Parts: sequence; structure tokens; C-alpha cells
Amino acid sequence: MRTGWWVLAGALLVAGCGSGGGTGSDTPAPVDAAPKTITVTSSVFADNQPIPRDYTCKGGGAAPALSWTGVPADAASIALVVFDPDAGSDGFTHWVLYDLPPKDGSLAGDQPPAGATEGDNSAGRPGWTPPCPPSGTHHYLFTVYALPAHPSGQSTADVVARINATAIARGVLTGLVSSS
Repeated sequence: MRTGWWVLAGALLVAGCGSGGGTGSDTPAPVDAAPKTITVTSSVFADNQPIPRDYTCKGGGAAPALSWTGVPADAASIALVVFDPDAGSDGFTHWVLYDLPPKDGSLAGDQPPAGATEGDNSAGRPGWTPPCPPSGTHHYLFTVYALPAHPSGQSTADVVARINATAIARGVLTGLVSSS
């Protein structure tokens, strides 16, 4: 009987995410190829803990404040990818931000610093899309990457693929949001 419950729970987790308009992600999911040397934290939620309602589609929808430390000295650029692996078969990319200064840093919300570049999210537009799971509890991976060069590509998918392939360090902060 418990096995059936887990199968149902798993099916609900992959049911979808976002605030509408997106049908999945053209961008590859973050990978674990780079060593985990960057520590990512937020002043509004702890790792593997709920993201407050104010930072979801049911609240104000602003991006939570983030900080990171432990960036290697040989980094040339920092990138941030926020990804929900529980949203459909391809997941949902909520934010792609790159060309950040190559040092320990922070973001106070969803306004990127001067010189940073935003790629398209899974909703098809640049910038932050707040968490909005239609059912179940979703995991939101805030992954900070240290890169040896500025990423480039024809599309956001190309840029994220380059980020995944070339990262020299990374760190992940996971936040949870439930549909209820």
C-alpha cells in the first residue's frame, strides 16, 4: 500500500510548475560535474526548507535575497540558474543570470546588477519567474557557478549548456514550495 502512495506522490511532483505560459524548459538542468566549493545562502530561507509565501506567485513574487562565498580565485564570471526539477518531464527554469562579477557576492532580489545578463526562463522571457507549483511540493535549486570565462551562445539553452560544461566550482541552495 505504501508503494502506491509513493508512486502517486512522484506523479504529482512531476505535474508541472511556473505561473503559466511555459511548457517546460529548453534549458538543460544543472549538473553536478563541477566540485561543490561555493556556499549559497539566503536570508529568507535555509537549505531544504520552505521558501516564504511572499517569494512565490501567491505573494509578491520577488526573488529571495541570495549570497555566495568560496568563489575560486581563477573564476572569470559567476552565473546563477534557478531550476525546478519537479516540474514536468523537462523541469522549469525560473531564472538564468550570468556575467556576474567573479567574486563572493549577493543579490538583494530580482534586479540584476549592472553588467549582468539575463537569459530567457521557461516562460519564454528574461528575468525571474516566481515559484508556483500546481500540486505537491517542488524543489527549487538556486545554483551558483564559477566559470573560467564569460558564457556565450545563440540561445539561453546554449548559454546554460556552456555553464554546465565549463563550471570550475558550484554551490546549490534548495528551497521548497508546496501548492497548498
